[in-house]
Formats: sequence, structure tokens, C-alpha cells
Amino acid sequence: MGNCLYVKPATKDVTTLNTREAPPAHYMIKIESFSVLEKYGTKKYETKEFVAGDYKWKILLYPKGNAEGTGSHVSIYFLAMADTSSLPANWEVNVFFNIFLYNQISGNYLSSPDPSNGYLVNDNIVFGAEVFVVKKDAVIECVSLNNINIHYKHDFKISDFSKLNE
Repeated sequence: MGNCLYVKPATKDVTTLNTREAPPAHYMIKIESFSVLEKYGTKKYETKEFVAGDYKWKILLYPKGNAEGTGSHVSIYFLAMADTSSLPANWEVNVFFNIFLYNQISGNYLSSPDPSNGYLVNDNIVFGAEVFVVKKDAVIECVSLNNINIHYKHDFKISDFSKLNE
């Protein structure tokens, strides 16, 4: 697989489920005969690379639920950055990403899916991803307003000052 960076969500607990009709913006895949992955003991499936935010990514699918292949459900929560060898030392990429699962019965996409009916139909599963890179080239503006007392400067010219008494 070469050099890859694996990214996992900060939390595994998802309390909000969102659905929408629009497909994922960056990547979609349909796996037909999904049960064949389990039949042949496939612990991990890597998608083809796709580009989002000027970087190449892959989605990692675990048909048995986790990286060890010991779960009882499908896990599609890993995002991998493909080929990090060309990046400079101490590089950092900040992203917001969503994995979507297509409900083949209702015809909508669920982000952060749960295992309810409609997602694995006739041994087919469809999922996709959106990856938004947060660039660090934002314009930063600072305005500092101070209460300033303005003192006026006046020049006085006194002719023959040295000749004055006292």
C-alpha cells in the first residue's frame, strides 16, 4: 500500500444521524456480492485512490467490524491519506470528513450510519465519502482601538532669547 496515514474520528460515539438525497461530493463505491468478502476471510478492503483538497485518499472498509476482523458488523470509518512520502517533514493536514452509506430502500444517504435495514440489499452495499481539507492560509486581521489623548505640539519662536532679563 505504500506510505499511508490512517485517520480515525475523534469519537466512536455518534449521537446525530443525518440523511440527505445528494450523493457524496468526492467518492462513491458500490460493492456487489458483499458476502464474498466475508466468505474469503477478507479483513480489510481498500478503495481506489480519490482526490480531495489536493491530496489523495482511500477509504478502508472492515467487513467484520474492526481492524482485527473480530466484530459482527461492517465498519467504514477509516480514512487513509495515500502516499505521504512527498510531503515535507513535520507536515500536518486538517480535514473534516464524512463517510456516507446509501440506503437502497429510501434512496438517501446517511452520514454516520447505523446498521438498520436498507443498506445491504441483495448482497450489495453503496457508500461514499466527502473530505474537506482545512487550509492554514486564512486571512487574519487584527484591529486594535485605543482611547488616545492627543497632545498638540506648538512651536514658539522667541527672538533674542538670550538677551532677555530673567
